[in-house]
Amino acid sequence: MIKDSPACSTNMRSKVGTVVCCLAVMTSLHAVAGSRVPDPAEPACTETAAAARIQNNLLPFHYLEGQVSTSSIPQQMLAQDIPGVSIAFVDDGKIAWCLTYGYGRLADAERVTPETVFTAASLSKPVAAMTALALVDRGQLELDGDVNAQLVDWKIPESEFLTDHKVTLRHLIGHTAGIKNHVSTSYGIDDDIPTLEQMLAGTGPSVDPAVTVVATPGERYKYSNPGYSIVQKLVQDATGQDFQTVVERLVFTLAGMDDSSFSQPAPARLMERAATGYSNELRPYPYMIFPFQAAGGLWTTPSDLATFMATIIDDYHTGRGTLISRGMAEEVFSRSEVRLGFAKKLGADDDLIFEHWGSNAGFTSYMVGSLKDRQGLVIMTNSDNGFGLMASIARSVALEYGWAPLEPVVYRPVSTPLDHPERFTGRFGNRADASQTLVFSLQDDALHVLTASAESPQALVQVADRKYILPSRHTTYEFLEGKDGIVTWVRVTTESSYNYDLPRND
Repeated sequence: MIKDSPACSTNMRSKVGTVVCCLAVMTSLHAVAGSRVPDPAEPACTETAAAARIQNNLLPFHYLEGQVSTSSIPQQMLAQDIPGVSIAFVDDGKIAWCLTYGYGRLADAERVTPETVFTAASLSKPVAAMTALALVDRGQLELDGDVNAQLVDWKIPESEFLTDHKVTLRHLIGHTAGIKNHVSTSYGIDDDIPTLEQMLAGTGPSVDPAVTVVATPGERYKYSNPGYSIVQKLVQDATGQDFQTVVERLVFTLAGMDDSSFSQPAPARLMERAATGYSNELRPYPYMIFPFQAAGGLWTTPSDLATFMATIIDDYHTGRGTLISRGMAEEVFSRSEVRLGFAKKLGADDDLIFEHWGSNAGFTSYMVGSLKDRQGLVIMTNSDNGFGLMASIARSVALEYGWAPLEPVVYRPVSTPLDHPERFTGRFGNRADASQTLVFSLQDDALHVLTASAESPQALVQVADRKYILPSRHTTYEFLEGKDGIVTWVRVTTESSYNYDLPRND
């Protein structure tokens, strides 16, 4: 079990104590702001000129042309209280470069290295998906057949939604099976751990609800963690082996993923190098058991996941069939909204950008790749707070390598105002929550916004018909009209790409 020392854990109870005890340790990463200090004892990690540019060129999701400054990965880590980050980039089948920062365990100042192991959380799903698809290639599972005909001692419960349509493996992998979602519970090392069948049936010691079908299979996308537990059950029933054994044989060994395991608890050889997960306030989480292996139980490194990506990209381009056949790879990377393991975005020159995000308590992770360029990026952090940083790193990589769908949006002021800004004045937000209230007003013929955190209104710059940007915060405000043409909502998009809508409440 990985744990922090009592001294550091005690100080973790307050943010001030945290900074004194642990964040000060993190600052030893860089003697100069924005630079990384190499550690002679740290295992070799290839760094290139491109990697050096990327680590110092982090940008917001969108900004006004000429009104932005870059930041570095260490700077953002310190600003966001992120203990450790590990990154691997694969190009044409090989690890081209990797970067590591910070600490896997703050208590004993254990540095992150390329060999540090993280929980992959939902990045487990693409690995589980390729395992199931490999069994389809071998004729041991059906991609489009009724999964209840393939399951042995547990079946998806009958439902009104299954009268004319049946759940298939394609539905489960692509999150269109209509299975109700919930975040599966993890367990302490000394807890009674439910079996997979108990989790699916919702019986003790599982504390989660039973699998339920709440929509017609194939009708719409609905992300589902329990759906991947069914994938796990299908893999086990088709082979008569436990999930780890099957994945080891069909994926880990063939792709050369030596530092990966779905075993619960994870093998000692990996736990010796495992990072501790931390909350937004830098409080350490205890080591947990993830019985939902396929949905989020993988322990691994960025290099192993990058190698996994390189292998399936190679299967697509060469038909080598290391993990899946060329025909199956073409289905995985089809230019359609249907996902077989990854979300997809179409890029320039017929490129396809594919990605997946993940989070378990104390860990966040992201993998994204370019099919055409045969490149892939994996980022793993031991923090609940890693999403914004990972997105920033991905944008920097996108600028370096030309992945257009992930590049930052650069706005320019409209040359001639296209709307009457008085239409947008007024109060928007939640009446019960002053922190979520915005007041828009006209001053000197320019639209201004007063936020809860500002002392006075700040000038906005118009960048589209009904869209303005606050340059200092890299936040946009898009005014939404009802059918009568009256503005009734404002959509707020932050510099990290997070967006939300606020109603007019004059």
